[in-house]
Amino acid sequence: MRLMLSLLVLLVAWLPSAADEKATAGLSSLESRWHGCVRDVYDRERSSQSKAASQLSALDACKEHEDAYVAAILEAQAAEEKAARREGRTLTARAKAWAASVLGYVVDPVSSWLDAVTH
Repeated sequence: MRLMLSLLVLLVAWLPSAADEKATAGLSSLESRWHGCVRDVYDRERSSQSKAASQLSALDACKEHEDAYVAAILEAQAAEEKAARREGRTLTARAKAWAASVLGYVVDPVSSWLDAVTH
């Protein structure tokens, strides 16, 4: 029973949270808006300018979208780093702690039972 509970807790810890999914959706939305803006401006100006000039003009025209996208990426990275610092333990350390707790529930009772039987 405790093993199943431990596995359930481990599974829940590994699943992405709703906030992570929302942040990912927000980033992809900002990225698609920026890319759409660049494509639209580039398509409009491609016939009147050289390719390089059209590309630079499209990037300049969509600077607001790019800035919003980059700011959101940096904010998401800062939030991930903060969560990692708050957690303080690596995945390996958490796995070792979990294995130690499982061993405590299995090995200790069995070894004490074997000691009682042999003595």
